[in-house]
Amino acid sequence: MLHIPFEEAQAELYRLLRTRDCPEAHARQVSREIARNSLEGVYSHGINRFARLLHNIDDGIVRLGVEALPVATFGAIERMDGQLGLGIVNAALAMARAIELAGTHGIGLVALRNTNHWMRAATYGYQACDAGMAAICFTNTMPNMPAWGAVDARLGNNPLVLAIPHGDHPVVLDMAASQFSYGALEVAMLQGKQMPIDAGFDEEGRLTKDPETVLRTRRILPTGYWKGAGLSLLLDLFAGCLSLGNTTLGVGRLAGDEHGLSQVFIAIDYHKIVPADQADTLTGELLAHLAQSRLDGGTDAIRWPGSRLAATREKNLRDGIPVDERVWSAICAMG
Repeated sequence: MLHIPFEEAQAELYRLLRTRDCPEAHARQVSREIARNSLEGVYSHGINRFARLLHNIDDGIVRLGVEALPVATFGAIERMDGQLGLGIVNAALAMARAIELAGTHGIGLVALRNTNHWMRAATYGYQACDAGMAAICFTNTMPNMPAWGAVDARLGNNPLVLAIPHGDHPVVLDMAASQFSYGALEVAMLQGKQMPIDAGFDEEGRLTKDPETVLRTRRILPTGYWKGAGLSLLLDLFAGCLSLGNTTLGVGRLAGDEHGLSQVFIAIDYHKIVPADQADTLTGELLAHLAQSRLDGGTDAIRWPGSRLAATREKNLRDGIPVDERVWSAICAMG
């Protein structure tokens, strides 16, 4: 395992994007966010995924030099077209617009079509929290999860984000509609580890914790079994219908790797009706109460979404970002 300083990792990712004639501002934004994802412990959607992004650029699936543009607006809602541009760039623009709309109307919703993988979903929840707003965001994916009771993948493991500000430590849930994301399975396989609980099914339809098996069968386990399958379907329908873009069905019909996704970004300026200090006190009291829970012996502390970010970031800034040597060698060879 290599340990690479954050600045060095970002600089190499930036260099490789620029070899593809990626606009300078976009290359800086994308390289910073992907390096930051790994810095803050989201290895599955950080440096580990960068080679795939470069392949998609080389294949023309991700278009460079374009950004999301508005298609239709009515009051607090807007529809945008991502023109198949960089997912990180498009998602940040869409959330920025949702924040702007919320500043005027109290709530803002932007539905984005024809975009690409946004990498770490929580990024856009934190973006809203930095503006003092709560957020709900979700995206669809290529077909990669069976409906409950099915064998073939016709649903996506469509990620969902819920975020609420709390000083320097906002509470941000970033979850797929599957028990584990495919990125998490890939990280575990690289490390030679089993998943802590069942992750999917093997060829005989038996539940398994083995990430390599699930990656092979593509029978990933929905979160909460049938509940996760239902959640996936409704998130997909909301994203497709609000943006008039692809549902998972449409994404699956496109040739090549995953692209042409639909996403929704909702920002809520709840401080227009709720005093900020009172909301923050409510959040702090609940988290403190949660932290005092009696432990079951299987963990050393109670955690909640976003609670480990600061400690992970501090450790990786000090020691360097852990990156599998095979992953880093493959990335550097793409120059």
